[in-house]
Amino acid sequence: MNFNCNAYHRIAKGKIFLFFTLVLCLSVSGQQRPIDSLLQKLSQTKSDSSRVHILERLGYEYLYYKPDSALFYIDEALELSKKNEYELGLAKAHNRKGTYYIVKSQYSQAIEEFQKALPFYKKIGDSTGISESLGNLGILDFYLRDYDEALENFQQAITYLDTVGQFETYTKYLANLSGVHREKKQLDSALYYARRSLDYSQKLDDKRLSSVSYFNLGTAYYFLEDYDKAIANLNKALELDRIPVQFSILAKSYKSLSYTVLGNKELAAAALEGLEQQALAINDQYVTLRLYEAKQKYLESEGRIAEAFEYAQKYIKLNDEIHNREQITIFQNIKVKYATEERILENRLLHQEANLQSLQLQNQRYAIWAVAILVFLFLIMFLIIYHMYSYKSEANKMLKEKQEILNRNNRSLELINTQKDNLFSIVAHDVRSPIASILSSTQFLNKHFNEFSVDEFKQLLGQLEDQAETLNNLILGVLVWAKSQMNGFNFHIQEIKLNTFLTDTLKTEESAIKRKNLQIVREIEEDQIIKTDYQVLQVIVRNFLSNAIKFTPAGGKISFGLKEEKSFYHISVTDTGRGMTSEEIKKVLVDQKRFSVKGTEDEPGNGIGLILCQEIAAQTGGRIEIESTPGVGSTFVFVFPKPEQAGKI
Repeated sequence: MNFNCNAYHRIAKGKIFLFFTLVLCLSVSGQQRPIDSLLQKLSQTKSDSSRVHILERLGYEYLYYKPDSALFYIDEALELSKKNEYELGLAKAHNRKGTYYIVKSQYSQAIEEFQKALPFYKKIGDSTGISESLGNLGILDFYLRDYDEALENFQQAITYLDTVGQFETYTKYLANLSGVHREKKQLDSALYYARRSLDYSQKLDDKRLSSVSYFNLGTAYYFLEDYDKAIANLNKALELDRIPVQFSILAKSYKSLSYTVLGNKELAAAALEGLEQQALAINDQYVTLRLYEAKQKYLESEGRIAEAFEYAQKYIKLNDEIHNREQITIFQNIKVKYATEERILENRLLHQEANLQSLQLQNQRYAIWAVAILVFLFLIMFLIIYHMYSYKSEANKMLKEKQEILNRNNRSLELINTQKDNLFSIVAHDVRSPIASILSSTQFLNKHFNEFSVDEFKQLLGQLEDQAETLNNLILGVLVWAKSQMNGFNFHIQEIKLNTFLTDTLKTEESAIKRKNLQIVREIEEDQIIKTDYQVLQVIVRNFLSNAIKFTPAGGKISFGLKEEKSFYHISVTDTGRGMTSEEIKKVLVDQKRFSVKGTEDEPGNGIGLILCQEIAAQTGGRIEIESTPGVGSTFVFVFPKPEQAGKI
């Protein structure tokens, strides 16, 4: 049976239900039974396969009020299924464990479990299970705003679905597709799927799904700037008593935005009445973000610029919080997907190797029997058979060698594709939010240029400068990293006058240095010259300098140093900032986890700078070292080889 929307409401606490019908498809067989009855049946059942299904069912029953107990029974089902190589039990247990991680808000682990369930469902040909797992993955991808992946998963889920036997689930997938196309700004497709889901939900007499379909229609018309139709459909959504609270708040926010554009300020204000308290009460940041936008637009139309500016600031701050949280989740999700694909590839190669060995053994047995019989009957034919056997063995050897070459090529191709996906996922996600924040601020500044006070104007310009600098550093670092990862970057060794290089680098941070009144010290000889790649050195030293400025309080000191060994240069940047603990250093240098902390003036970060620097340094044959004492300061060192000793980098 499919997991119903009310139960999902209890799991997600309203957070993942945003913008479209979230239908977690869970494999559950049989009729619901009380826990006591299931425990009694478990104690009496001898069949392992039956015990697996009872354990999985107990995991479902405990899931909503005792998640840790649910995990115990789910793991029991997994272990028993592995012991008996029971593939249907493994598929259902992994699927159920994915829902447990959703309850615990651990979305990367949930994605991994749903991905583990898929191969088992495919192997046993369970099209319903395949559709459910793909639908679950699509929902989580949508929540992480990976709309391309969400669209692909939903489209595949529908192809495996029995649309006659599972008409309700099919209708919900249509509503999901409408939401995905809306967020991708493919509005004609959004309207098409919204109309289909509305037609089917009315046949089902499902008021909740009908309200979501009307909401999808209304928001699609809003982005098409057909505000009258947007208002009409949003009103229809609000008239249905089964509309979820998130959609109710969002529908009223979009109504207010539409009325504001149409110049009907009274109705715009009426739509917003009491919404802020409701949005804050449900603790849904995405809903609150859209409400702030609606209030800002309404207050602008009223000429209440100071209040509008306040909500614009709230919008920017909340959007940054959401963005920083999603950066960490996306980066973890990339690692999860890469690890899962790597395991699948390894299993596939092991299976191919086992089949090849089995085939060779079988061929050898046949050949030995043939030779023995022919020797006994026709001794004179022995030499001919021997040559045939030798030729066959040589052919098998050549086949194995070609298979190994093909396997190596496949691994290289999959690694390149994974690196490309990593790059696109990081750039697409990390660049989108800073650009949105800069665009929002510049539009607001342009529209109300003459209405700002000097202090407000300076404040907004400072934010724009920080956002633009962060975006610039991000793009520069990611591009250099991407080139090195994809073997498309040729390192260009040249002589660099170090003090001139530092002067140029410091100019890029001149305003931040002056603002914090930081002391810059160069412990480097005036005419010191080194040989390395200029662009690599610029990316790493700028990252060190940016971090030092970010975490050094006003009036602090930043020092540059150079130490030469026989074969290596050591360029260091030392600050008197907050310092790092040994655990924080381990996260960055050893575990390579994204780690971001706001600076002394609440400067934001993206958490990937040092990771990218470390990978770039490794490509040069060097490394990154960190020495730090909390509360005292940190020293970041770029160690890289001298060209004359290291040879070609």
